[in-house]
Amino acid sequence: MATAAALVGDSAPSRGRWGRARREANSEGYPGRQSRWGSEAKVPSAALPRAEQDEDFRPLALEGAPRPGVGCSIRLRRGGLMPQLGLGSGGLEGREGREAIATALRAGYRLIDTALYYRTEKEIAAGIRLAGLSRSDVFISTKVLQKAHASNAQVRESLAESLKNLGTNYVDLYLIHNPRAGRIKEVWALLLQLRDEGLARAVGVSNFGIAQLEGMREAGLELPEVNQIEVTAYHERHGIATMTMAPLARGRMFGYSDLSKMAEEMGRSEAELAIRWSLQRGFVPIPKSINPQRILLNMADGFDLNPRQMARISQLDSGFMSCTMASPCHELAWDLVSDGIPHPDTWGGNRKGKGKGKQTGSWTDDYQTWW
Repeated sequence: MATAAALVGDSAPSRGRWGRARREANSEGYPGRQSRWGSEAKVPSAALPRAEQDEDFRPLALEGAPRPGVGCSIRLRRGGLMPQLGLGSGGLEGREGREAIATALRAGYRLIDTALYYRTEKEIAAGIRLAGLSRSDVFISTKVLQKAHASNAQVRESLAESLKNLGTNYVDLYLIHNPRAGRIKEVWALLLQLRDEGLARAVGVSNFGIAQLEGMREAGLELPEVNQIEVTAYHERHGIATMTMAPLARGRMFGYSDLSKMAEEMGRSEAELAIRWSLQRGFVPIPKSINPQRILLNMADGFDLNPRQMARISQLDSGFMSCTMASPCHELAWDLVSDGIPHPDTWGGNRKGKGKGKQTGSWTDDYQTWW
């Protein structure tokens, strides 16, 4: 299994806070395996063939352009099409953010990923207009506000607010933002209902690990069509599209691996190679940038990686994660999140950041406050 590595993963959690979170989760009966940096949920191998037999499994197919990337789409399990290359919109605020979104759309991007938490949904609507496109030209993915999991009414309100911000009456993909939000079984059933009502074309999850996905399956729930997370072979077995969060590891590993040498040899940037690798693996990378030149560079177009180069990049997996707050929540035990809302101490939610402060909506605010 080629995990996200320094390419499509996020960073390994710190030993202090996340070590404590794991110990508390383990005390609740969390059955993970030991990986390089801690426990990771894993389905017993004996259960996998049964799961494949129980489902009408079909590998997800790429359609459109001959080369994976811009102009290419993934046919989701229920038949919908999702563009393969997207723009992450976290932090793309104000005029600069709107112009960055418009630049990406003019260049050929057709997927924009956002969340009510990011506070960039209005910028996306403005960016689409600025690019001269209509709503139907762009695939929009957004997410439920974490604190909205407290009740079904609040989940509906979260989607209603997103639709208002985006100036639309539907979203193409609606995601549960993180398993730590809790009440997953009830909220997921509601998302399926919202899809049936036409408010979302497809529904999925973000930051879910194998144990959480398997928990959904064993509970008799329809599996998500998309998971925004690190790479996992479980997705391939169950027809779940992998949307790779932080496909560039936020640049924190650039210059520290063999990828740097490869980029020099090929006359390309490390970002281009990382994104091209993701695309040729059939993933849906959503690199984020507000810089117009980098947005164009992140299309990683005009070249291909041969099998030897693909294998060379796959070997770079170091277990690094760049998002230490969200990504490690895929380790939380299903029993902790399926019916109830886990205490923030379980996942470090009472930590206060050192950002700009609550009044500005900083990404480093107290997560328990407005997530």
